[in-house]
Amino acid sequence: MTREIARRFNHLYGREPDFEEKAEAAIKKMGKKNAKLYKELRKKYQEQGDNDALETARELLKTQQNITLGDRERLFGYVEGAGRIILPEPQALLTKASKMPGLDGQKMSKSYGNTIALREDPKTVEQKLRTMPTDPARVRRDDPGNPENCPVWEFHQVYSSDETKQWAQNGCVTAGIGCVDCKQPIIDAMLKELAPIRERAEEYVNDPKLVQNILNEGSEAAREVARDTLEEVREAMGLEYK
Repeated sequence: MTREIARRFNHLYGREPDFEEKAEAAIKKMGKKNAKLYKELRKKYQEQGDNDALETARELLKTQQNITLGDRERLFGYVEGAGRIILPEPQALLTKASKMPGLDGQKMSKSYGNTIALREDPKTVEQKLRTMPTDPARVRRDDPGNPENCPVWEFHQVYSSDETKQWAQNGCVTAGIGCVDCKQPIIDAMLKELAPIRERAEEYVNDPKLVQNILNEGSEAAREVARDTLEEVREAMGLEYK
């Protein structure tokens, strides 16, 4: 939704009457070599749809010290054939495991009751993992299974090395290992990951004032950014009265 708002706002208010003239003037400030490279990248993207050229142009602009923030935003839009980028579109910053599986194979969520908390007691974590469901086809220890039908296999994708995943997969399909055996590397890896998190959290649990100070500092930093953004928004909309 935030990206849609940014795109809509830029479409309505990003095109200044003298946008092209200001963009060309900003290009000249970059110096001959960088200006030539920028124009080449812009041409490649607009005429050939070369997305690599677009990314290279964006990185080039980020390194320029001779242009203002407003010029940089204009040139971001100019390379795309749009107007000035007043509100940059936020991009996703995903980890390797962008969606953590839950104990039942669904997305981990409190509403599903399938979670492991970051500060959960180690014994509770181990108990939850040991009792989590597995492939329903493995009723007995010597029944072969299918890792794709087992929630534990999803945890192996997050926590296990290629060697451990190979061991778990082969052991499952051949009934060479039991489900409890398959879970043990996950238990060890998760307890190892959570231990320093619990340790760091203790400092804040014992001193709530630290948390309040962090919130206050973060709020002030956010207000400064928001204040600058709103000034640009008001200026773009013609609501700046001086």
